[in-house]
Amino acid sequence: MAKIEDLIAQIPDERLRKAMAGEIKALKKTKKFGLVFEEHLPETVRLPRLPVRDGELVSLKREPGNQLWRVRAIRKGIATCDKAVEGYPLPNDSKDIAVADLVVVRNFGDPIYPALVPVDRVSRGGPEKPWHVLMNADNFHALQLLLYCYEDKVDVIYIDPPYNTGARDWKYSNDYVDKTDTFRHSKWLSMMKKRLLLAKRLLKPDGVLIVTIDEHEVQHLGVLLEQHFAEYSRQMVTIVINEKGVAQGKLSRVEEYAFFCFGPKAEIPPQQDDLLAPDRKDSKRFRLPRWEWLLRGGTNSKREDRKQLFFPIYVDPAVPKIIDFGEPLPFEKEPKLAFKDEKRIAWPFRTDGSLGNWRVSPATLREYLKKGYVKLGGYDAKRKTWTILYLGRKAQKQIESGAIKIFERDERTGAVSLEFTKGEQRQIKTVWHRSAHDSGNYGSTMLRAILGEGGVFAFPKSIYAVRDTLRVVASNRPKALILDFFAGSGTTFQATALLNSEIGGSRKCILVTNNEVTEKTEKALAEKGVFPGDPEFERHGVAESVAWPRCKSCVTGKRGNGNSLVGDYLNGRALAEGFEENIEYFRLDFLDPAQVARGDAFQAILPILWMMSGCSGEQEDSKGSQSWFIPDHSPFAVLIKEKEFRGFRKKCQERTDIQWIFIVTDSEENFATMRRTLGRKYECVQLYKSYLENFRLNTQEVLA
Repeated sequence: MAKIEDLIAQIPDERLRKAMAGEIKALKKTKKFGLVFEEHLPETVRLPRLPVRDGELVSLKREPGNQLWRVRAIRKGIATCDKAVEGYPLPNDSKDIAVADLVVVRNFGDPIYPALVPVDRVSRGGPEKPWHVLMNADNFHALQLLLYCYEDKVDVIYIDPPYNTGARDWKYSNDYVDKTDTFRHSKWLSMMKKRLLLAKRLLKPDGVLIVTIDEHEVQHLGVLLEQHFAEYSRQMVTIVINEKGVAQGKLSRVEEYAFFCFGPKAEIPPQQDDLLAPDRKDSKRFRLPRWEWLLRGGTNSKREDRKQLFFPIYVDPAVPKIIDFGEPLPFEKEPKLAFKDEKRIAWPFRTDGSLGNWRVSPATLREYLKKGYVKLGGYDAKRKTWTILYLGRKAQKQIESGAIKIFERDERTGAVSLEFTKGEQRQIKTVWHRSAHDSGNYGSTMLRAILGEGGVFAFPKSIYAVRDTLRVVASNRPKALILDFFAGSGTTFQATALLNSEIGGSRKCILVTNNEVTEKTEKALAEKGVFPGDPEFERHGVAESVAWPRCKSCVTGKRGNGNSLVGDYLNGRALAEGFEENIEYFRLDFLDPAQVARGDAFQAILPILWMMSGCSGEQEDSKGSQSWFIPDHSPFAVLIKEKEFRGFRKKCQERTDIQWIFIVTDSEENFATMRRTLGRKYECVQLYKSYLENFRLNTQEVLA
């Protein structure tokens, strides 16, 4: 490589020399391990609500795929367009096209300035509950928006991305991907990488990413996560979602998979149900905490392996109880086994008659004896010793946390009696087998129970599979922020609401789903001249026709026609009861940055400020024409005219709940002065500088 670089340095043409040097630099970065795929396939998004203007990148509404044109000029409703490749116009290849037939396109990597347009809301949770959010949006740009609001603040990201089965059920750059596409896997991996890199920045240090997948991309996804979440602990869970099985090849598939990526500081609490073992609710034996054998088993269990842990335990066989613990017997000495002392001394004799060792030192066992954490089991005549039982570190931690309670202490032996406070707590297994995870009965059937036959969505998740997934990582986070940016039919919201109702808490979720229609519906609408952005098209989309109606009905307990939902959850709660939750529905729109800089987009940006401050209190509207804006029930305030700072500061001091302050000013010096004057009590943000810079910076770096 050094020889090649020397030769390049001798190239007299400066442009060629720099170009060759750049290519060699890129080659030197070639990965030595990991996935090899075409990472720079262009990905675009169509923005039907943006006006077609001179210089815009556009596509024909009727054409799928990614054929691009650059508008050179517009006259009397006709655009003169140059054919473009990745946004760059090709010479001598132009065409006149009616503006009405064009749609504005943006490449991923072009700065886009998002806004949230309120569409609908439903509130039953009262002012003390935060608001969930559903966004009708392309998820890449929604993630950029969320980075502005929640970088390093998300507890759990749960996503169920397209499985890339080849069934033409997802799009890349406005065209369906199927088995005939030679770049099928590259497109999927490129799509996932862009989004996962943004998602990673949203997670807290103890945050958890969960990605569900089936066999079509499971290996590729595993390596992709290994590359980009290297510092995370990663495990894969196998979930049985259809006991009947689906015939695929020579075997019948019953499962799908969930990758769990645990942040460096993540801790997973034990649960009553490990999601694999048989149900133990009715068994008294399994409601009692388990005492462990003091005799070591498995590896390092011979006397010579732990010489300092071979010692006698003195017993009063008349009670019977443990009296004391002797000191380690020197290795060169053998234990004396007089018949009269046979039941008075317990040695660590193994079941095969050989000498073993105990698991805990004498000094520690003396402390355990005082607490009642060590006791005698039965006498084993074959081994000529006693079984010694003790409470290990796990049980002791559960006693300290309150998961296990001591309900009595034996007056003769001092040993404690225990029971689980809320049933036995166990570590979750990596194979889940519960009938409630069936995607037919509790996915498709549940969706029909809520929406009737009109809700068209392929393969919705079982609400209980999603609830249990969230419970694993968020049961000890009652105020967790949960994000699903492949939200589909909205199962994650219903599962979060159910979890809150069952174990308490005010977890809130942010859902992002696009408004795509099925391929059949898209073709039928196109024949009628109806395209994305048209009201008739939009009402058929998954966000409008499935996700929002489902979320709304789950809260109210009623369908859109006013009829009560029929049926019950598995815990006996009626669907018609709904949930005491608040949720707002937004559509993602895009702004002209000049409009933002002038301060003419206050109303469009206001919902973003509301989200940044925690989605607390009902979102209020304002055009920003006053000196400041302080909503009545949300913990933020906006100074619009900086010359009114003194009065604004006084108003903020009258409110004890204000946590965020947004200051509209072009002067960094003035902003710094006002921030110092306000003190450390508030989180201060400069508008509109922070907004504009965020969406300039969070573009190319994820595509590099």
